Amino acid sequence: MNNQNLTPRPPLHLERGGSAVARGRFTRLDRAVGIASALLLGVIAVVIALGDRVGVTLDSVSPLGTARSTSRIALQFSEAMDRASVEPRLRFEPAITGLVSWAGTTMQLRPASVLIPGTTYTAILEAGAQSETGRALLSEYRFSFTVQPPRVLYMAPADGIPVNVWRVDPAQVADAAQITFSPSGIYDYAISPDGRDLAFTETNSSTGTTDIKRLNLETGALEQLTNCVNATCTTPVWRPDGALIAYERVEIDTGVGGGGGARRVWLLDLSSTPATTRPLFSETQILGFDPQWSADGGRIAVFDPASASILVYDFDDGSIIGVPSRAGSSGALSPDGTKLAYPEVPIVEGVSVRPFLRIVDLNTGAQTDLGTPDDPYEDTRAVWHPDGARLAVARRYLDDRYTRGYQVVLVAPLTNTTETLTDDVRYANNLFWFDPTGTALVIQRYPELDENMQPNSLGRPEIWTLDLATRALTKAATNAFLPRWSP
Repeated sequence: MNNQNLTPRPPLHLERGGSAVARGRFTRLDRAVGIASALLLGVIAVVIALGDRVGVTLDSVSPLGTARSTSRIALQFSEAMDRASVEPRLRFEPAITGLVSWAGTTMQLRPASVLIPGTTYTAILEAGAQSETGRALLSEYRFSFTVQPPRVLYMAPADGIPVNVWRVDPAQVADAAQITFSPSGIYDYAISPDGRDLAFTETNSSTGTTDIKRLNLETGALEQLTNCVNATCTTPVWRPDGALIAYERVEIDTGVGGGGGARRVWLLDLSSTPATTRPLFSETQILGFDPQWSADGGRIAVFDPASASILVYDFDDGSIIGVPSRAGSSGALSPDGTKLAYPEVPIVEGVSVRPFLRIVDLNTGAQTDLGTPDDPYEDTRAVWHPDGARLAVARRYLDDRYTRGYQVVLVAPLTNTTETLTDDVRYANNLFWFDPTGTALVIQRYPELDENMQPNSLGRPEIWTLDLATRALTKAATNAFLPRWSP
C-alpha cells in the first residue's frame, strides 16, 4: 500500500464561485477591511469620548453686506430647531424688534419698523440654541449688513414707445438704469415690499390681452403670473407682506365673467407654486377698481362704481364697510387700516362744488371734515405719512394764491395744522408718495408754465424728490412718469 497519500491535509473552505481558500489565510482585501473597521471603531470611540464638537450650524443668513429699509432677516439652520430656544438668543445692535415666523428650518424676522438707511446692523445669535434632537449651537454667530437708501422707480419715456421701468438713486441721477426691456412696453408696475421683485403689466401684441409678470431684480428671473385669456389684467398692488397681489381685471368677451368692460379686483396668491388667482368678492354684482392695502395687510379698499362707494374689506372677519363717495377713487387707508381719507364732492343745487377731504373712522363711523366747500381751495389726492398722523394733500388755491395746478401740503388732522411743501406756481404736482422711512416724497410734476410764466407747450412730466426736513427739491428724471419708491 502506498502511504504517501495518507499525509493529513488541511480542510478546504469552499467560497461562492467554487474557489477554495485555505482557512487561516487572509487576502489583501481581508486585511484592508479589517484595518478600516478598526479605524471606524476608533473614530466612534473618540466621538463618544469627546462629545459633539460640531453641533448645530447655520447654513445661510440674510441679508449680508447690504440691505433695504424693508428687508427681512432670515436664518437657516442645518436641522429642525427647538424654536423656543432660538428666539430669546437672537438680538441686534442697534436693536430690531418684529414678528418672527418659521418655515421648516428657517427663522424669519419681519422688523416692526423700517431699517434706517446708512445704519450698519449686527445680528448676534448666542450659543446654546438647541435642535429638536438636543444638539446645540456651540458658539456665538454674528453677521452684519448696512441699509442702503431708497431709490426711485419711474416709467419712461413719457412721449415715446416702448415705455419701460427705470431706477435711479436720487443722489446720483446721472446713473439712472433701465430695468425692464419690454419690446411692446410696460403699462404699469409695482415694487414688492422687500424691493426684490417687480410686478409689471405687459400687453401681448398678438392677442391684445394684458398679463402681470414678475421680475426678480436680483437674479433677473422672469415669471408670468396671470394668464388672462379674453381679459386685461393690470394695476398690481402688493400686500405689505408680499404674499398677495391685488389687481384689476376687465373681461374682453361680454359673455365671460358678468360682462365686458366691468372692472373687478382679483387676488394673486404667491404662496403657492404656480401662483393661484381668484376674485376678491365672490358676489359678481360687486365691481371695483383702484385697490389699496392697509399697512398691516388686514384690510383692502376699492371703489365700486355700481354702489358709488368705497368698499373696505376686512380679511379677519370677512366684513365689508361701505363709504359713500362720488370722487371715483378708493381714497387713502391709514397705515393701521382704521381710518379712510377721501375727497368728498358736494352737490349744491344739482351742481358739483369744490371737493374737500373727509376722514372716516372705520371702527366707529365718526367723520372729520378737513375743509368745506366755502374754503378758497380744493383738495383731491391724499397720502398718509407712515406715522399715521399726517397726510400729504394735493391742493389747488383759488384765491390770490391761485395756481393752475395742484401744490402739495402736509396736513395734521389732530392739530389742524398745514405746512406748504411745494409752492412753485409753474408746476402742477400730481402723483406723490412717501418713502418707507417717511423722510422724503417722490412727486410727479408737470411744468405747466415756462420760465416766462407762459403756457409751456413743450413741457414733459418730471420726477422730483422732496426732503421733508430741508424742503430741498431734487429733479430725478425728465420725460418720465408714474414714480414709486424702491426700498
